Amino acid sequence: FQHYYITNNLRMSITSGNAEGMTSQLTRPLNSLITLCLTRLSRQNETHGAAPSHISNHDIRVPVRNGQTSAGDHIKTLFDCDLPTDKENETFVKCLEKAQLQGPGIRFVVIGSENYVGKWLNGGRRGHGLNYKCFAQQFVGSPVGPGQRNFFEQTLLLGEVQYDDITKQLDDMAQAEGIEQTNIKYGDNKVYDRMVEEASIRCQRRLANIVRCIARCSLRPICISGGNEDILGLGYGVHLGRTIARGTPSNLTLGNFDCHGDYKNLEERGAHSGNGFSFLNTIGILKKYAVLGLSPYENRESMMEQLISTNCWYRYLDDISVIGAPNRPSLHESLLEMIKALDAENDEVPGLCVDLDVTEDLTTVSCPATLGITRAQVHELVQEFTRYNKPFFLLLAEGMPDPMIPLTEGINRTLGKYQAGLVSCFLRNCISVPHI
Repeated sequence: FQHYYITNNLRMSITSGNAEGMTSQLTRPLNSLITLCLTRLSRQNETHGAAPSHISNHDIRVPVRNGQTSAGDHIKTLFDCDLPTDKENETFVKCLEKAQLQGPGIRFVVIGSENYVGKWLNGGRRGHGLNYKCFAQQFVGSPVGPGQRNFFEQTLLLGEVQYDDITKQLDDMAQAEGIEQTNIKYGDNKVYDRMVEEASIRCQRRLANIVRCIARCSLRPICISGGNEDILGLGYGVHLGRTIARGTPSNLTLGNFDCHGDYKNLEERGAHSGNGFSFLNTIGILKKYAVLGLSPYENRESMMEQLISTNCWYRYLDDISVIGAPNRPSLHESLLEMIKALDAENDEVPGLCVDLDVTEDLTTVSCPATLGITRAQVHELVQEFTRYNKPFFLLLAEGMPDPMIPLTEGINRTLGKYQAGLVSCFLRNCISVPHI
């Protein structure tokens, strides 16, 4: 790929080390470059010239239906906003500010983020980098119902963060060391383990750099992620961006619908999909954390003890009654308890993470669980949480399409439509929230 680089005036500095070294590595000044593969929509009767040479892009075709409009007819991309071709004279922040001024004004920015590094460190399946494309195709094809045009017009489908250079460097170093990557697992080779841990931090710094620019402009990021480790880059980027915009430190209050607590000790395997929230707590920016939907068969005692020791709220699925059994709270009652536990103060930024593996009978995820809730229940949880808690950002994590099936067919189509529906639900219930 050739990447889209937009410069700003920050410097990059990399260090290495264990848990203490990793936190200092994450929190040093961020990368001076924004690396994205932009999304470009192909609409009916619309032609595009060649993109500037420094830009790579996904072309997503908006479906044509007689007498109907699709979300893609209203969703914006940077190509709709007079994208500058001189990468040296326009900053990424200025691009976003320009997008805000066009039409009804952009309020939401959708980005994709997927690499295999964080999932591999946590023992999950690697994935194939297809989740954002799977989502985007179904999202732009969503029919526009009554009152929905407004929030689609305020949404910028930005593109996907590119990690190819980081993973290629990792592959090259492994080859130089004579390490066979095909079936290697964490613990088999300490040199390779350290290389992957450092690559994971670099990936999160790259995501944080982009999200920081988005949040600085008071735009609400929505991240379609391959792994839950991206809550680290997303949360840290939001913290930095809102701190710059407000002029005061902005800590996070995070809700998570997940069958895994993702609160493991930082000394275990670096930054990965199982410790993103504990990582944010360690660097001191996670004020409150609550997780609903924990599977009693998927979480270690040591991790649960850490959740308890840091006063996090949690609820197991088998402590919730879905059939109205006495002496156990319903799913809705549990949600209200969760929202109360996350009551954000003025200097805190609320966020929501939905790990798709909390959904029962959904096989296109990185780590399917033995116990979950239905898609309809997840949809309603997002709806009610967004309505009451008014989160500033959303993370959908762990989607993993089957590479042997076309993205618009079968279980991949189901996954894409499911994620598109959750994002639309978030948009619809956020649209009444004042612009901040």
